Amino acid sequence: MPYVLLLLLLPSVSLAEPDVRFNNVYYEVAGDTVDALWADVMLKTPVEHRGKKHVAFTKWNISWRFWWYDSNETCDISKVETELDVTYTLPRLDRSVAIPDQVIARWEDYFAALFDHEQGHKDIGLKAAHEIQNKLASMAPRKTCRQLELDANEIARNVIDRYVRFEKAYDRSTSHGLNTGAVFP
Repeated sequence: MPYVLLLLLLPSVSLAEPDVRFNNVYYEVAGDTVDALWADVMLKTPVEHRGKKHVAFTKWNISWRFWWYDSNETCDISKVETELDVTYTLPRLDRSVAIPDQVIARWEDYFAALFDHEQGHKDIGLKAAHEIQNKLASMAPRKTCRQLELDANEIARNVIDRYVRFEKAYDRSTSHGLNTGAVFP
């Protein structure tokens, strides 16, 4: 029984689900054939990396906040929150232009696979946000709150660095979505 009372007296860290916010940036494309549509995509895409054009891009950014309590002997985290901002840059069919139904159908299949791939990037960012929360919440107390702050921020930055590497591996393993069906024309 004394153990139960002790557990009730120990402080616990408050964790909320990461707050996820989305922003979609579209560029309009059109074409009366699959090849013409693809040519328009390559002409209009704003996404370029290392001199190579890409159809879509997902950028995520994580911010974190934490609160602590100072017991005069140690400083310990009491609450952690993360926010994940996700920006998708994607092509969108210009519906003001006549596009044959068979081209639209082919595009919609492609776009579904493309967006699924981009969702994989978002998922990587979300996993990173969760890991930051968990690692900060489970930090051992530090002698000073300044040291706690320095260590917590370093932990969070290291998590992000690791997930950026995961994201690059994800693109390599899927060939930027080609291996998972994002193939057009």
